[in-house]
Amino acid sequence: MSAPVIDEPEKFAFPPLLKMASLGVFLLGMVVFGLSFIGGADLAFGGWAIASWYVLGFPLFAMFFLCINHLSNAGWHVTMKRVPEAWTRWFPVGLVTILIVTASFLWHDNQLYEWVHPHDHGDLHSELIAHKQPWMNPQFFYIRMAIYFVLWIAFAWMIVGQSRKQDVDGDVKHTLRGKALSAPFGIVFGLSVTFASMDYIMSVEPAWFSTMYGVYHFAGIIESGFAMLILVLLLLRRLGYYKTAVNENHFHNLGIWLLAAATFWAYIWFCQFMLIWYSNIPEETGHFLARWNTPWFWVTFIVNPVLNWALVFLLLLPRPNKRNTKVLAIAAVFALLGRFVDIWQFVSPRPHANAEGVPVPHYMPWETFWQVFIVVGMIGGFLFVTLWALEKAPLLAKKDPYFDESVHHHL
Repeated sequence: MSAPVIDEPEKFAFPPLLKMASLGVFLLGMVVFGLSFIGGADLAFGGWAIASWYVLGFPLFAMFFLCINHLSNAGWHVTMKRVPEAWTRWFPVGLVTILIVTASFLWHDNQLYEWVHPHDHGDLHSELIAHKQPWMNPQFFYIRMAIYFVLWIAFAWMIVGQSRKQDVDGDVKHTLRGKALSAPFGIVFGLSVTFASMDYIMSVEPAWFSTMYGVYHFAGIIESGFAMLILVLLLLRRLGYYKTAVNENHFHNLGIWLLAAATFWAYIWFCQFMLIWYSNIPEETGHFLARWNTPWFWVTFIVNPVLNWALVFLLLLPRPNKRNTKVLAIAAVFALLGRFVDIWQFVSPRPHANAEGVPVPHYMPWETFWQVFIVVGMIGGFLFVTLWALEKAPLLAKKDPYFDESVHHHL
C-alpha cells in the first residue's frame, strides 16, 4: 500500500530548553521529596507512592492503547502511535520508583504500609491484618513486583519491537505478530493492574476490602492516559510536529475516548460507594467513614468526581468541542488533576480508629497537599523520558499497513 506524501519532519529533535525544563522540574520534585522527610518518613513516602503510581499509569495505558487497537484492527491511531510507544520506556524507571517506595519497609515504625510491621492490639483491625499476612508480607510483595515488571517490560519490548522491525522491512507480518501478542497481554494487563493497585495503593489501608478496586484504577489509568496523550500531542504540534499527520479527526477520536473513560470512571466510582454503603460491612465502610464527617469529604465526594467526570463530561459532550484543541486541552488538564486527587485521597488520610472505635484520618488535606509537587516532579521526569525516546525512532510509522488509513481518517 502506497503512503500519501505528508509534510512532516522525519525525526524528532529534543529542544535543549525543554530538556532543561523537564529535568529541572524533575529535580525540583526530588528536592521536595527530600525536604518532606522533615514532616516524617510516612508523609514523604506517601507522596512518593502517589507520584510513582500516578506516572506508572501512563506506560500501562500506552500498552493498553496499542493492544486494543491491534485487536480491533483499528488504523486511525497509527500516525500518533510513536508517542505511546515512547511511553513504554518508563517501565524500567517505574521499577526504580516503586523500589524507592519499598525503602519505607526499613522503617520499623512504618505508618505508610502498616502490614510490614504489624502490631497485635487484639482488635478486629489487627485480626484482619494478621489474616492477610500470607499475601501482605515484604517477601511476597517483592516477588509480585518482579512478576509485574518482568511481564510489562517483556510485552512492551516485544510489541514495540515489532513496530521498529516494520520500519526496516515494511513486512505486514510484524503487524500480525503485534496483534498475536496483544491478546495475551490483555489478560496480563487486567490481572496485573488489579493486583498492583491493591499492592501499592490499597494496602495503605490493609484492613479494607473492596471488590471494585482493580477496575476502579483501570478506569483512572485509561482516563488519565488519554488526557496525557492529548496534551503531549498538542505539545508536539506546538514544536512543529504532527501538523498534518494528527488532525482534528484524530483529536475528535481522542475526545470521544476521554469522554467515555471519564463516564466509565464515574460509573465505577458510584458503584464502589453504593455497594459498600448498601452492604454496610464494617471492614468496608471504615474507608468511607474516615472521609465522610471530616474535611476529606470535600476532596473525596466533591472535588474528585467533579474533576474526573463532571467537568470533562460537560466540556466534551458537544461534538464541536471534541475537535477544538483548546477545549480538549482544558478537559485533559481537569482529568489529570482529577487523577492526582483520586490517588491522593486514597493514600494520604490513612484512617485509624479513635478511642470510640470510629475511623478517623491520620492527616487532613492541607497537611499533605504539598505532595502535588512530588507528582509534578515525577511528570517532569516522565516527559523527559518520553521526548528522549521519541528521538530514537522515526516520528511516523510510514511502513505500517494502516498508515494510509490513519492519514485519511475522518469522522
